Amino acid sequence: MLIELLAPGGSYDSVIAALNAGADAVYTGGNLFGARANAQNLTLDELYSVIDYAHLFGKKIYLTINTLIKEKEIEEQLFNYLLPLYEYGLDAVIVQDMGVLLFIKENFPGLHIHASTQMTITGKLTVKELEKLGVTRIVTPRELSINEIKMIRDSSEIEIESFVHGALCYCYSGQCFMSSYIGGRSGNRGQCAQPCRMEYDIIKNGELINSGNNKYVLSPKDICTLRILPDIIEAGVYSLKIEGRMKKPEYVAGVVSIYRKYIDKYLDDRERYNVDEKDIRLLSDLFNRNGFSESYYYKNNGSEMISLKKPVFRRENTEFVKSLKEKYVSKRKRYPLDITVVIEKNTPIELSTQINGEKVVLQGERPLIAENRPITEDIVLKQLSKLGNTNFEIHSIDIRLSDGIFVQVGYLNQLRRDFIEKVQNCILFIDRRKKVEQKKITKVRYHNDSLSINVLISDFKQLDSVLKNKYVNRIYIEEYAFHEKEVSKLIKKIHEANKEVFLAMPYMFREKDKKIFHIKFGDDLFKFDGFLIRNIEQYYYLDKNGLENNYVFDYNVYTYNTIAKDYYLSEEIVSTVPLELNYRELKDRGCEKEEFIAFGYMPVMISAGCGLKTCKQCDSKNTTYEIRDRLNNKFATKCICQYCYNIMYNCKPLSLLGYGAEIKSLNPGSIRLNYTFETENQVKESLEQYINVFIHNQKTIDNTDSTRGHFKRGVL
Repeated sequence: MLIELLAPGGSYDSVIAALNAGADAVYTGGNLFGARANAQNLTLDELYSVIDYAHLFGKKIYLTINTLIKEKEIEEQLFNYLLPLYEYGLDAVIVQDMGVLLFIKENFPGLHIHASTQMTITGKLTVKELEKLGVTRIVTPRELSINEIKMIRDSSEIEIESFVHGALCYCYSGQCFMSSYIGGRSGNRGQCAQPCRMEYDIIKNGELINSGNNKYVLSPKDICTLRILPDIIEAGVYSLKIEGRMKKPEYVAGVVSIYRKYIDKYLDDRERYNVDEKDIRLLSDLFNRNGFSESYYYKNNGSEMISLKKPVFRRENTEFVKSLKEKYVSKRKRYPLDITVVIEKNTPIELSTQINGEKVVLQGERPLIAENRPITEDIVLKQLSKLGNTNFEIHSIDIRLSDGIFVQVGYLNQLRRDFIEKVQNCILFIDRRKKVEQKKITKVRYHNDSLSINVLISDFKQLDSVLKNKYVNRIYIEEYAFHEKEVSKLIKKIHEANKEVFLAMPYMFREKDKKIFHIKFGDDLFKFDGFLIRNIEQYYYLDKNGLENNYVFDYNVYTYNTIAKDYYLSEEIVSTVPLELNYRELKDRGCEKEEFIAFGYMPVMISAGCGLKTCKQCDSKNTTYEIRDRLNNKFATKCICQYCYNIMYNCKPLSLLGYGAEIKSLNPGSIRLNYTFETENQVKESLEQYINVFIHNQKTIDNTDSTRGHFKRGVL
């Protein structure tokens, strides 16, 4: 297959509709671990059924296990959930969690692993490493450009899957905490409440800049790439992915049928490829948010990608929807069989057919001699043609029937059922796998002799308060705070205060960003004591360039379980304790040797989209503006203009000042305090409070206007 058309299947009917409409593969979810927990996910029997249906016609089924998975879940549920589907012939799993990836590789040999878009894979170095781990396909972030995809394709043989149609998130997939912090419904756990689809004000320097009805500033239009489909294919994308597991079967069938048409047009004659505007209108009739965009393939951001106004959905194109239902939803494909039936005297009844050049035969009992009413060809034909609830139909039937023979109708029906089951098993036998036993998970427990205090600063006005404090061991400095001419001087100043200095890397790190980063820091990179990693590509980039320093993976390079945590520790990488696990879950997982964030304004979104650019007020000055919701909560948002992305921070800082004893019982290696917008005096006061709690074991009551995050409640 040169190109795969990959469709969403949020329900059993949607999977069938997608396959009927021309999808080469369907990604769908079961009752656990999928990023669309609120879809009509399939039961085990339904998954068996669609695997059979797909495989009969040379199609594939991929299972979504694309959420972060907790310690108890990976220990008690994951293996038993996946085992029957693995044995039955599931084609691949889509995975976000590094621990899950390693667990599946260890326990389910030969099962294809696709790295989800939720892994935020932004560069070719990460792709190469995932390939070494056995990943056979990556799903690119929607934000990657055509050229970035080409670079990945040129550096690896791994399959590339990219979105070509459907909903577009405002935030980089896997980097969104907005739904999680606001209501405890985590996008990393398949529970996103889509707060980005609500109304917001954008405030710059105290002034509202999105006046009127332009309130849907975080709500991107759906993407439609029919016009640039050849460019996407020629960039090296193998699997063209349609989003929509929450959509109706008719939507899935309609989008799939139109994309099938244009993929076939491309394959037939690239030079004559053109798009009929009627088909764009049909796609729009199925669903749109004030029109379509072509995603980020040729744009970095902009107002034309955003809905802005409340979506006005078209009235349903009833004629089109009716035709889709009749053609793809209500009907099933049937595998055509050419059957030979032999019912002769003194010979066992025999049904046979040819499957892939091999003869499949079922023999029954010898027929009886008729005493008065012999069986006729019409009766045999009628009974053997009753294949209504199966995946088969009779294409032709050759009946060889002796005179004067009697066979009970009920027995013919039983032969038909047994024969169809044997034929289906013969076709699908090649897909079945042998049973495997679960490998034991080995946990490594560590002990920390001491607890250190580390501080992250975002403004050099905060630095003096930190330098003067003897209890601070390490200072992280946000990359955007540095001016390239000041790097050496500032590192020297921190070292003279006998403290480590780590560079807090950008939240995004794409191919285009590497040149900017290298020009800014150059050989000064070797003067840092280590790096705070926010995107896995950064680790491989720094390591490749000879930076054999200390690495700390930040909270958004996820280690929800000990498999992921210990994997990184084996590479001498320290993780940051996940922010969405509660105290009990963290005890199950263990936090030894790790860093624990106890204070700070935490990002809720990392986005390629920019509120100032959307409102046509881009100034390229690393401006901080505010996004205000309908409850008057204000989310400070910083433009990182060098790399062209935004950081939206939570409206309240995380503060765990009152949970010192509980946190220390988890035995982390260090406590980190993240300072973003705080003044020098605020940093000084806050630092003293946390040192009193974590170093001097004092108890305190936290009366600040802050949030406890998920330390007590966790997420579902």
